[in-house]
Amino acid sequence: MAGRGVSALVFLLSMSTLGWAAGPTTSRPMGYLATRGEVRVGGHAALSGTTVFAGDVISTGRGSSVEVRLQSGTIATLSENGELSLDTDSLGQALRLSQGVVSVRNAGDQQARLLLPNATLVIESEGGFPALCRVAASGRVAQIFADRGRVEVRGRSKSHRLLPGKSLRLEAGMPQAAGQPAGKVANAIPDETVQRSGQTAQAPLKVNDGVLWEDTVRTLGNGRMRIALEDGSLINIGARSVMRITKHDAASQQTEIELQLGKLRGQVVKLSKPGASFQVKTNTAVIGVVGTILIIDALPNLTHVRCLEGMVNVKNLNPAIAGETTLHAGEQSHVGAGQAPAPAAPSPPAEISSDLNLTNAGETPSPQFAKFGEMGHLQRPVPPAGAAGQATGTGVSGGITGINAVGTVAAGVSTGLAGAGVVKAGSAKDAANAAANTAGQAQDAANTANDAATSAGNTATAFGTGVSTFIQSISPGGPGCACLP
Repeated sequence: MAGRGVSALVFLLSMSTLGWAAGPTTSRPMGYLATRGEVRVGGHAALSGTTVFAGDVISTGRGSSVEVRLQSGTIATLSENGELSLDTDSLGQALRLSQGVVSVRNAGDQQARLLLPNATLVIESEGGFPALCRVAASGRVAQIFADRGRVEVRGRSKSHRLLPGKSLRLEAGMPQAAGQPAGKVANAIPDETVQRSGQTAQAPLKVNDGVLWEDTVRTLGNGRMRIALEDGSLINIGARSVMRITKHDAASQQTEIELQLGKLRGQVVKLSKPGASFQVKTNTAVIGVVGTILIIDALPNLTHVRCLEGMVNVKNLNPAIAGETTLHAGEQSHVGAGQAPAPAAPSPPAEISSDLNLTNAGETPSPQFAKFGEMGHLQRPVPPAGAAGQATGTGVSGGITGINAVGTVAAGVSTGLAGAGVVKAGSAKDAANAAANTAGQAQDAANTANDAATSAGNTATAFGTGVSTFIQSISPGGPGCACLP
């Protein structure tokens, strides 16, 4: 009898020490806590061992975390600055995530349920192995990462099974899956790679390959890329850049892009649908676009924005920093870390031209950028009469990529390869200027090029054909030139 009294006393003392999160209650306890740092239950400080009940709200402070160990065998670990509540319904115990990051481990026979806005996450062990899932929530947006086991997202009208290693984005309860198509590669200058969501390895990315939501795209060395999005917008990425398309819903015209580093040129279709938005985030800025052409240069602590057409809104990434700058065509601004955006200022045409060239991925330059000098138009010489004319032809039309503007044009032609498709931006312009300096230089270069054309006719496989009138074709107003179709 004495033993029973001691046991009862120990139980009462332990319960009074552990406490009830919301005061005395007749409901059954759902579990207990293991705390680290500042953890509160129902607004009161909680220590390790605190018993928790349905309706309790658990929150963590900065640098703190808490393990919620449920009787069902589920363990939920809430990280700093998070909020999690306990719930029960006809299906049993459940957790509700309001804010922060939680990892849910379920090794028991019962389902673990995590309630999100307008959706329920069901986590089950599979094949005798524990299930593990991580969720980050902010407002009505949540990102779900399935690590192991069976993870299912149940909405009001449909469900989505999330396989291990995959992730899913929820916006107001509607699944927005990583892996959903965003567009495809339209042009590329190697090298470039893609890292799929949930994977650690990088894979090569080439023309006509698809680009998916949550893909991280990188350009290496001098590589560049042009991505055609599903809504008709075009994204050009310059060399040594890192970009991620976090969302692209063509039907609702909602797009979110993260430019972590490098240059991006966007040609965005006009937004016309209610709630439509096109937003680019960098380390320091948020750029809002409405049917616009713009160029963004992102550094770790500074973002530079140019508007070429339409209108762009620029503000700091930190919402606590007030201030927003609106840019119109021909204007620029910059945003430093912890600073409001600079006032709009004229953007020098020479700098616009440089950015256009540095984001060209091998596509034909746009006529609308001709005023900025984007690479110019490659021209094809018309064959002259005689033996030299027989040596000319179509081979030179795209085969001058190796021109060296230092020295004579003929010296540059000797390094070209017949049939290549792109002339590097500054080379043809420099060659034209050099050829036009004096009439004597132009004539000497023309004679040299004509000799080279004759030689090319004898050994066509080595150098290609059609270089005899190259000087004439690139000289401003020169005779017998025609633009490429």
